[in-house]
Amino acid sequence: MNFLPFLIARRLHLKENKNYTVLLISILSKIGISISIFALIISFSALNGFQTLLNKTILSTFPHGIIQLTDKSLLKWQDIIHELKMFPGITYSEPYIVSNGLLVIKNKVKPIEIKSFSNIECLKKTFSFSDNKNILFKNIRPNHEIILSSYLLKHLSIKKGDWIKIFFLNKNDNYIASQIRSFSFKIIGVFQSNGILDANIGYVSFDFFKKFFYTDNKIDTIELHMSDPFNADKIVLNAAKKISKPILAYTWIDSYKYIYHDIKKIKTILYLGLFFLVIISCFSISSISLMTISKKTREIAILRSMGANNFLIQLIFLYYGLRSIIIGNLIGLFIGIVTILNSKKIIFFLEKKFTYNILIDNIYYNNFFLLKINISDVIIIFTSTIIIGIMTNYYPAYYASKINPSKILKQY
Repeated sequence: MNFLPFLIARRLHLKENKNYTVLLISILSKIGISISIFALIISFSALNGFQTLLNKTILSTFPHGIIQLTDKSLLKWQDIIHELKMFPGITYSEPYIVSNGLLVIKNKVKPIEIKSFSNIECLKKTFSFSDNKNILFKNIRPNHEIILSSYLLKHLSIKKGDWIKIFFLNKNDNYIASQIRSFSFKIIGVFQSNGILDANIGYVSFDFFKKFFYTDNKIDTIELHMSDPFNADKIVLNAAKKISKPILAYTWIDSYKYIYHDIKKIKTILYLGLFFLVIISCFSISSISLMTISKKTREIAILRSMGANNFLIQLIFLYYGLRSIIIGNLIGLFIGIVTILNSKKIIFFLEKKFTYNILIDNIYYNNFFLLKINISDVIIIFTSTIIIGIMTNYYPAYYASKINPSKILKQY
């Protein structure tokens, strides 16, 4: 590899540092590029973190897929679960039962959504529990035990081991007075809630619903959990083909796909907006290159007389302009990556030093703020900036290669 263009460009850069006006413009351009790159990497990381938390919240709260039997299906829920037990892409399936109720304790009333579960091991994989060591779900008594979100325990000032009362509305009875049924539950587990979607949720054993509310003939909905939730549409379609009976099937993507489209749109808008700032800074460096060329015509003529061709002259001044862009790019990426990797420490410092902070006290921040860096984003930002730098600095390099050395040397 020929390093001659690099060395000459570096020599020109060192000489140009003696001109304080050009040096100041160069420094400001580097700062502009660094700030733009820093803002880009932080914005991308914030959106990546938001999507990760959103995935965790939605995918842990709702089934990845739903299969609903019809009168023409001529199948029972046990048949569907047996058919899909070893189906590729489906980790487990179980009856999907959801009921609304009122949680009552210590003169406090809270609306709550009760969901059934039949496989506690799969539930433990879906949620993170506050106390993994002491959670024992063996021999669960169907009318006595419940798993609640950490938000409910904090909001109602209760703890694991307490007893609560829940009022259910049984829609199968004819009289309103007989529809309301109450049960006492002991809190045996607490899962960490990730936001509003799973804040008011409790999990009760499937045996409870089967004993007090439903019979096998009345259960017609099965929930599916998948190893790749983002491929849920294809997995559910293949499952429906295997069952080959009239059924209704849909996935979580049908309800929440727009959220991910909006995230991509926001990411694109941020990318374009901040890269306009990068382009402006690159044009500043391009103007510096033009100023340098106008003052270095003698050096260009000497290089020409020594045998430098057009390509070498173009490379020299292309490297000259890219040098500042690469430095600003690397500084912005370095500061951004260090900030992301130490974001928890920075947040802890801000919480400790500033008691009243709009950002820190915001509920959205507490529940949905996470900085997650992707190597692909770093590569895209760095590569795009270099491409923009090459495009904006090509004309100065081309202009330098067209200078006629004979006219310049005649002046001396």
